[in-house]
Amino acid sequence: MNTPNLKLYIAISAGLLLIFIILVVFPFGKRVTNHQQPVTNYPTPTTVEISNQSAIEPTIPSSDFTGVAEEELPQSVIDASLQKQDLRSRVPFNTGLFSIDFDYGEDKFTVTLAEPKEDNRNQFEEWRKNNYPTLNINEFILK
Repeated sequence: MNTPNLKLYIAISAGLLLIFIILVVFPFGKRVTNHQQPVTNYPTPTTVEISNQSAIEPTIPSSDFTGVAEEELPQSVIDASLQKQDLRSRVPFNTGLFSIDFDYGEDKFTVTLAEPKEDNRNQFEEWRKNNYPTLNINEFILK
């Protein structure tokens, strides 16, 4: 059996290490060295004469008005929106006679009446008039 030649392995390892270092330090490909300045897209002066610009007036007069008039909402609209917000914060709401939930798709309240429905509908109408008088019946879907 032949003994391994240690000097040969060290020489091959050193050569491979040297090649690796050369490849890492010096990248592949040609390095183009242009001594040109980078291209810029700045406007350059021109020889065209421009007349006195201070004499030119703008075609559209400036205005401080943005087009939106400040408008106060009627108190009935404010009250209805506050009551709707208050009832939405309380749902799901269940009294045993009827239950109320909010349908975000239709932006209305869904009222599910228990049996007997006609009596409970009257109870619901009375409850709505006492607690949320500015909410219209059209805000509710009765089932």
